Amino acid sequence: MHAELQQLIERGSLWKGNARPCSAREQADVHVSSGQSVLDQALGGGWLCGRVHELQCAHLFSGELSLLAAGIAKAAELARPVFWLAPPAIPYAPALQGMLALQANNAIAKTSSSSAAQHIVINPANAVDALWAAETILHSGQVAMLLLWAEQLSATAVRRLHLAAAESDAWVFVITGVQNEEARSYATRLRVHVEPAHSRDNVAQLANVQWQLLKRNGGWPIRLPRQPLPRWPSG
Repeated sequence: MHAELQQLIERGSLWKGNARPCSAREQADVHVSSGQSVLDQALGGGWLCGRVHELQCAHLFSGELSLLAAGIAKAAELARPVFWLAPPAIPYAPALQGMLALQANNAIAKTSSSSAAQHIVINPANAVDALWAAETILHSGQVAMLLLWAEQLSATAVRRLHLAAAESDAWVFVITGVQNEEARSYATRLRVHVEPAHSRDNVAQLANVQWQLLKRNGGWPIRLPRQPLPRWPSG
């Protein structure tokens, strides 16, 4: 590599595609799996802690929460809470307990139990209060995962959330509708495309999902192959 090019990379003036800034051991410490191997590979190992990830869904409950199951199990292992900010529905406790019981034999949740999991639901009065609550929670340093449902966040709001997340070791997700592709301070922008189930020749076809990564760490945008619609883990 030319010396001048190496200097630009070292100064951070040049972006290097598919770069891996840390070792595999270090990646394992800061990533949590999405539960989908194809998506994990495209994400460089899974969801990064201390970063903000955006999940864009044209329709809520289209498999997006199943991508967070391993992270919720990790929160139980750490005995630190999961915060749900402005969720469209109350989290279903039996399903959360069932998921943890199913993963109890997995390496990520070997020591976790349903009693170690703590879920805190907050319904702020408006978007301003929701952003303030998210920042305050992250600055506390006591959260394992934060989920924020928002119709739309300005670039300034995303930047503020990004700065708060960077000071924490939490996994942070913003779940929203389909947004435009202008620049945002998200580490990841994932758009969920769902093809509805249908019948053909009297044979029921299951729904499929396609993930479109509009932004990802160390890689170009990519549209992944169609996959079966992910389901919430259950016993």
